[in-house]
Amino acid sequence: MNETDENAGPTRRDYLKYGGALLGGGLLAGCAGQSGDTTSTTTATETATETETETDAAETTTEAANSSYEAELSPVGTVTLDEPPTNVFTHFPWFPDMASALGQGDTVNNLWWDGTVAGLEYFTAGFDDFDIEWADAAGEYGFTKERLYELDSDLHLVDPAWVSTQDNWNQADIDEVADNIGPWFGNYYSNFNAAPPEEWADGYEYYDLWELFDRVASLYGERERYEALQSVRDEQLTTVEDGLPAESERPTAAYLSLSTDLSSIYLLRLNAPGYWNAHTRPLGAVDAFGDEEFTGPFQEVDMEALLEADPDVILSLWTVTETVDFDGLKQNLRDDPVGRELAAVQNDRVYPQGTRWQGPLMNLFQTEMTAKQLYPDQFGDWPTYQDGDDYPDFSADEQLFDHGRVEEIVAGENL
Repeated sequence: MNETDENAGPTRRDYLKYGGALLGGGLLAGCAGQSGDTTSTTTATETATETETETDAAETTTEAANSSYEAELSPVGTVTLDEPPTNVFTHFPWFPDMASALGQGDTVNNLWWDGTVAGLEYFTAGFDDFDIEWADAAGEYGFTKERLYELDSDLHLVDPAWVSTQDNWNQADIDEVADNIGPWFGNYYSNFNAAPPEEWADGYEYYDLWELFDRVASLYGERERYEALQSVRDEQLTTVEDGLPAESERPTAAYLSLSTDLSSIYLLRLNAPGYWNAHTRPLGAVDAFGDEEFTGPFQEVDMEALLEADPDVILSLWTVTETVDFDGLKQNLRDDPVGRELAAVQNDRVYPQGTRWQGPLMNLFQTEMTAKQLYPDQFGDWPTYQDGDDYPDFSADEQLFDHGRVEEIVAGENL
């Protein structure tokens, strides 16, 4: 791969972004020069024509400015595109979900973790004619600068602050990609409002999932789809808020990542800020571990610590795909001498969960799923899950958001 000479002329990206304006300026300069050379013979008609040309050019420039696709996001600032992106690099799973929600799934050229595909397939199984166009785009964790040059993306939906923490990446590399390929746009550390790298910390802002989605929608020029989906989300949150029992009547819950053989148990935050808890925080259940403070995204615990907390409900992450033996996990809990003493196990309140790496589509479904698991008396029972099951086909009066409406929005219908 040849490095770009900093003294070279405009890059392809520069031409696409600024070429129209430069060309327009050249035409105007030509008209002005010609007018100056022929002042004595210029007729009123010619003058009017030149004025019209200048006016048309100004209107064209204004129209181009108004048709740009722009969004502001910390830590990258304002990103402006001349046209919606058609070739988009993503790494973390929430961004492909956003692209699909906006009807732009075919723009995604890369993501990490193919479990994203399986998770979204599970939740959207009831949608007709819904394709996950990026299903074959899953790759490995991490990426190289050379790989980004190969993909030649219009937009990189990745936080450059996070990129700076990865091996073989420095600020010069980050700037080079933005200048020569396409801009960065992401905010990784809003996951649980974690601390960004020190050199990025000054002024770093946090967003919730739907605020981030709002800005991605602007770059895609999909405001109508976003606003329609946001309306569904607002209605869902109102339904949930209106139905929640008093705090004193809410169950205790443990949000866990459990290996099937119980050899590892990891505790995750239940009510913390950030988009990783966008489906649990609004439900306000009581954290069985008392909202224990710990660094990093999770903390390892053992079965004895779990029994000491003794949650009413266990939410078991990553378990709604057919590749995970959830039935075996539940049986192992029943067979374990400590596990069988857990109230959640005895009362059959160990439930499957999707992923904390959720975009807006998975968030809508996971909020509904978790509300039913935590509060069956208020929101209806969550049915028994068998390995490989699809998301339940709830009737309209059992749904906590309008599934059919979301399917329409994604398809671009009745916006």
